[in-house]
Amino acid sequence: MRTETFTDRFPVGASPRRVYDHLAEPTNHIGLSPLIVAVRDIERETDAAGRAVLRYVAVERFRIVGPLRYDNILQVRQTNTEPGRQLVVEVRSPARVSVRFVIEMEPFGMDSEATGTGSAVTITITLTMPTILRSYVVRTAKWVQLVRARTLAERMSG
Repeated sequence: MRTETFTDRFPVGASPRRVYDHLAEPTNHIGLSPLIVAVRDIERETDAAGRAVLRYVAVERFRIVGPLRYDNILQVRQTNTEPGRQLVVEVRSPARVSVRFVIEMEPFGMDSEATGTGSAVTITITLTMPTILRSYVVRTAKWVQLVRARTLAERMSG
């Protein structure tokens, strides 16, 4: 098994709380990641530290050739570690690929209406995968992250 970690930081024209609230809702990840097409079976609980924990299934769709597709069923555990500031999302794939996202929001600059602060969003992604899948998994994760950053900024600007 191989492990790779990378970090991305980008501005968003909305307050950290607004960005956090958007990311804390699992159904908002549909389309935020260009591969996620469905979220279902959301279960909400509280852990021993009093933090909200969500468990759900996300469907990641890969186009193979023409109309052929593969739906990868992901098991997701999301911990709202610091409300308004940080989320930790752990994803497990049947292909023995796991991804851990630490998403942090902090005040930065001015929002699109110039009435308050925007956010700097930092996402640290740790990938664990079989060595044979390394190149594909890392390349795909970096592409998905670029799209996620652009899409989140667009969603939050309106």
